[in-house]
Amino acid sequence: MKKFRVAFILMMALALLASACGDDSSDDDATAAAEAAAAAAAADAAAAQTQADAAAEEAAAAQAALEAAQADLAATEAEAAAGDAEAQAALEEAQMKADEAAAMAEEAEMMAQEAQMALEESMMVTAPEIREAEVRMGIYPCCADLAYWQIPIELGWWDDVNITITPNQPTYHYFTASQEIVPWLQRGDGDVAQGWVPGLFGALATFGQDIPPIHFADIYVGYAILVSPDSEAKTALEFMDEGMSFPEAAKAAVEQLVGKEVHIPPHSTTQAQYSDAFFAYLDAWWEDVQEDIPALDSEGNQLVLLDREGNPALDDDGNEQPIRITTNDWRNYATPVYVDDPTIVQLSAQAGRIEFAMPYGAPTLVQMMRNGWDPLINFAMMYDNDAVSQQTAIASATVGGTGLLARRAWVEENPDLAYRVVGMANRILATLEDSDAQAELWAIEANIINEKRGLSMEPEDIGIIWDTIDPSFNWVDQEALWDLTQPSYHPATVFRTQVEKLKANGTLPATFNTQAELEEFLLAKDIYEDLRDFQHRSDALFERAMGMDLSESQQELVDHAHTHYDNYNFYDALRFLETAVLGGIVTPGLST
Repeated sequence: MKKFRVAFILMMALALLASACGDDSSDDDATAAAEAAAAAAAADAAAAQTQADAAAEEAAAAQAALEAAQADLAATEAEAAAGDAEAQAALEEAQMKADEAAAMAEEAEMMAQEAQMALEESMMVTAPEIREAEVRMGIYPCCADLAYWQIPIELGWWDDVNITITPNQPTYHYFTASQEIVPWLQRGDGDVAQGWVPGLFGALATFGQDIPPIHFADIYVGYAILVSPDSEAKTALEFMDEGMSFPEAAKAAVEQLVGKEVHIPPHSTTQAQYSDAFFAYLDAWWEDVQEDIPALDSEGNQLVLLDREGNPALDDDGNEQPIRITTNDWRNYATPVYVDDPTIVQLSAQAGRIEFAMPYGAPTLVQMMRNGWDPLINFAMMYDNDAVSQQTAIASATVGGTGLLARRAWVEENPDLAYRVVGMANRILATLEDSDAQAELWAIEANIINEKRGLSMEPEDIGIIWDTIDPSFNWVDQEALWDLTQPSYHPATVFRTQVEKLKANGTLPATFNTQAELEEFLLAKDIYEDLRDFQHRSDALFERAMGMDLSESQQELVDHAHTHYDNYNFYDALRFLETAVLGGIVTPGLST
């Protein structure tokens, strides 16, 4: 699936927060164990092969002796038939020798068969067990980046990893509001749930660390303020058409919101206020600043504005421009009216009922735009027309996305299940980008969203959302999330600024150690690095297997490993490969 250009520009903008990270070293002990196991298996197989070869040679020699004895017997029989008494005696002797040779040949053949069986037994392997398990999982199917978990339920993919989804066996617990997700996990009612990761930042000093993300699915770049089709308000693009620069047009567009009501979902209060970036185009925004929030990288260095090439953007005097993020809030200038997305859709269908709206769900955004609502201003406009600005820097510091939240205790007790569930996420996201398969998957998502949210999404709408509003992080993209040297959305850096703002407004204590706490919170990084290691080890064993004379059972396990690998289940791919190639699982932590 082709990613939206604005999303890429966003990744480049977020790269300004990057710093270098070291590479992980391989597990030397596990490697040594693997080599030792492989050598022992090879020695056993070689010994069995030597015995089988020797037995086969003895059987061949015995067979040759039998054939010679049988030939002598035939010749002697001919002479005896002519009536020669001496030949008759020789016949009896030849018959005895032939009988002895036949017995020796039979014994040699039996020994050869036993040796061959011993050889095959030495090369016989049994598939490692994928344990049957139940996973208590919940989803809030309001949006494409949450509803995608419906896909493995309907296509039976969970059977491939022996997992049964509960508590509504064999399906998920369906939340009716996003605010239900964290309490559900906190109470221990469930194990994993897809949710908005930044929504936990305010609880990091209390219970937030108990529910960390184990996978990041996407980044939401559809942030927009919509204006109704019957409003006289102009969009920023319309002001640009009249000859204004984008900063001037954005200011003019946002000025129309001052003192007005804006309809927005209530769960927006638990998230970063992305609309701050829009209202920062007002002159009053900077005049009313009470406190600046430190915009620092992971090493505590002041972040500066970068141009599209990643170089510091200089002001008119040739100086670098520090990024400014403040404690100001858009709600100081407009009045929020809190109603959920389905209600916003219903109200938007009534002419003159509401004028401005900030829907948080991508399906709502797409449906309203299809019904004639236009973006007054959105992030796409900013990244296209004003990438090097304080406002766009604020936007970059407020973006977020969904991820798979899990009880930390569950992950620690069931690392194998965590690896399999995350592998499933990567499988789904990869298949959503497969042009031959995605139409079926879009339909599954649209159906569950329409059923649970009362919307009227078309399958093609899901494709638009993934392309332009919720660009996903497939398995290849995951590397850039955690490698700060690559231009991308980096949770470790973007989240730092968001957490610092919570410290400044008193949500988190001033003594909160942002860097250390985020490192602990982002369990998804550790899971990714483990899976990447499993993938690399599997690659090496696949290559080794190609140079081996595999038994039937070994080849069968290698074939199974290929299937798991292709489904992004690198955990079980490695388990099957180690069993096939090394004679057993040797890497620590792969036993279940």
